[in-house]
Amino acid sequence: MTFVSVGNAQQPFNRFLKNVAAIALKLPQPVIVQHGHTPFECPVCKAKAFMGMEEFSSNIRDAELLIMHAGAGSIIHAIEAGKVPVVMPRRVSFGEHINDHQVQFAEALSKAGKVVMIENLEELEDAVKKALLLKGLIKLSGEEPRMVSLVRNKLAEIASKVDMGR
Repeated sequence: MTFVSVGNAQQPFNRFLKNVAAIALKLPQPVIVQHGHTPFECPVCKAKAFMGMEEFSSNIRDAELLIMHAGAGSIIHAIEAGKVPVVMPRRVSFGEHINDHQVQFAEALSKAGKVVMIENLEELEDAVKKALLLKGLIKLSGEEPRMVSLVRNKLAEIASKVDMGR
């Protein structure tokens, strides 16, 4: 499942949702879109303007892929759920927010490896692929990350071959 969220800012985020709709068939299904104040229709997506916190948290927890605006609340929920979301900051130059605080927030989290940030919508498809790849590198609900398991198993295999050769 893919969960897309634009948050609850009053300003529309049309350029973001337009591009999500354009690649919706390529995303893990179903695609649930919380579109806020931005009018949105896409026959491939289940669209909802707003949702309560329980439903929002459930969608984040259950999603294979998260695509979101760079709002602090949304990103914090995603990180706490062990996810690496694709994020696009709203920009004042496009009339999407009152200032560019989302840009600085997303840049800092991107440098820390907590999000996959996109600046241009042309980057969305590649960012989705990267986020799905990173999914296997993060810890989910107490489980050992998949990449850690693979490395640990390979090292154990090598160690057992070395022990047998003694």
